[in-house]
Amino acid sequence: MVQKPYDHLWDCCCDHGYLGQSFLTERDKYSLGIVHLVDIVPALMNEVSARLNVELSASETHGKWQVHCLDVAKLPITSTEYAKDASHLVIIAGVGGDLLVELIQAIEQNNRGCLIEFLLCPVHHNYKVRQALVARGFGLVNEQLVEENKRFYEIIHVAKNSHEPLSLVGSDMWDLSRPADQRYLKETLAHYHRMKQNPAQQVNDVIDAYTELLSAEPSKF
Repeated sequence: MVQKPYDHLWDCCCDHGYLGQSFLTERDKYSLGIVHLVDIVPALMNEVSARLNVELSASETHGKWQVHCLDVAKLPITSTEYAKDASHLVIIAGVGGDLLVELIQAIEQNNRGCLIEFLLCPVHHNYKVRQALVARGFGLVNEQLVEENKRFYEIIHVAKNSHEPLSLVGSDMWDLSRPADQRYLKETLAHYHRMKQNPAQQVNDVIDAYTELLSAEPSKF
């Protein structure tokens, strides 16, 4: 889903850093400037730094990289060279929806004026994440629905300068001729119908939005 060059790519909550490393080993494909690997766990980041020093040469063949042991909310984007004019792609995957929203808010607040796009993969609360992104003025660049180990993930690429509206229930990611998409939509609706049984949960609008997707192509079901 990384379709264009960026001056800085930030692999956040990177764990063992394999995603960031893949960008470095396929540098010619992605034409990236600096790849930043970020996580808050010191032992992990020491391991990542040691492994990259061994497996990747310091030459331009593999590109430039930096390892940061810090809270993702405190990304040092404004401290990078030509920060205001440089392009930044921030990737955050594998965290919950509520935390994801908090991180985006903090990153934007701490790096005002920077050209930041986000590539996001929440582990749950996709609807809430999309609501927050719309409220913050993001538009859709691209999105995909991925199934891995019997779990579904929505991968959402957004930018402030995109003029394509971001749907609260997804748009481009759906292909309802695929059984997997049908299954995910039905599972999502079933989840919100269970939530509706609790009077404190106001989810009627959510159910209606997903139901519209289902009824858009009735012949597929």
